[in-house]
Amino acid sequence: MLSGSAWAEVGSVNAGEELCLACGMCCDGTLFDNVRLGADEDAAAVKALGLPVRFSRAKVPVAFFRQPCRALGADCTCSVYANRPAQCRSFECGVFKAAESGDIGYESAHRLVKQARKRAERARKLLRKMGERDEGLSLGARFRRVQRWVESGEVDAAAGETFAALGLAMHQLDLLAHRKFYTEEEV
Repeated sequence: MLSGSAWAEVGSVNAGEELCLACGMCCDGTLFDNVRLGADEDAAAVKALGLPVRFSRAKVPVAFFRQPCRALGADCTCSVYANRPAQCRSFECGVFKAAESGDIGYESAHRLVKQARKRAERARKLLRKMGERDEGLSLGARFRRVQRWVESGEVDAAAGETFAALGLAMHQLDLLAHRKFYTEEEV
């Protein structure tokens, strides 16, 4: 994500930046549950940017903040772009990489983004129907919350049917994300 002010400085948006502005799923909680800070990153500095840094309870604590990112604007720009964490700085989704390399055209890339966003919105709609309305949590965290509720056995048949549709919607989104958006970490 590029910051809105950075685009204003250059005066125009290139095709790759336009694709990111149409998407935002790496920051809005669709693709990731959280952003981990590297061992060399200053958690206090990231916290000072307005990002709610937490620490895992592992033997060696890991600093992270949950998605959706508070720095993501409604226009898919990043308010902390110049100071964003290393994980954010290094991530380029598979659709972006394929479009940038010319393996697919930008029109095809936009269709993939639109398809994924439509699948994510379907899942969000079903989550709301199940009563899960916490938009401050990632899609995955919200799904797991509803799944625990369903597994507790405290749901009626209608909620069970809605959960089945939700499970399918999440599966379809996950398949598309794994095929087209996630990339293997470079070694």
